Amino acid sequence: MESRLIKAFVISCITMLTLVLFSGLTLATILRFSSLSELSISGITIGTTVAITFIGGITAGLKSRSRGWLAGLLAGIAFAFIAAALQYLGYGVQVTLSQILVFIGSIFSASFGGMLGVSLFGSTR
Repeated sequence: MESRLIKAFVISCITMLTLVLFSGLTLATILRFSSLSELSISGITIGTTVAITFIGGITAGLKSRSRGWLAGLLAGIAFAFIAAALQYLGYGVQVTLSQILVFIGSIFSASFGGMLGVSLFGSTR
């Protein structure tokens, strides 16, 4: 049981990392070749973050087949921790209150995605 949870966590983190890299590349391309600014797409960035953690939670629920909320919760916490650590350690910028709220929303989104992944697709395998 524990090995399924660990496997679900790892696969979920890989899925979220892949989606973050792809969406980051897409948003950077849009910013480079358009007249939009970073401030004008902040809502899109927040929505993308929540959607990515939701998809990562669904992946965790699919792979764990039980306790999807826990697998999604762990994946969401890892996502938030890694993002905050990269921001602080890599750029020297402290995490703001609005970012903490986005991280909390992402954690809930991943946990809900894990529950949905187990309930929708867990029983068919």
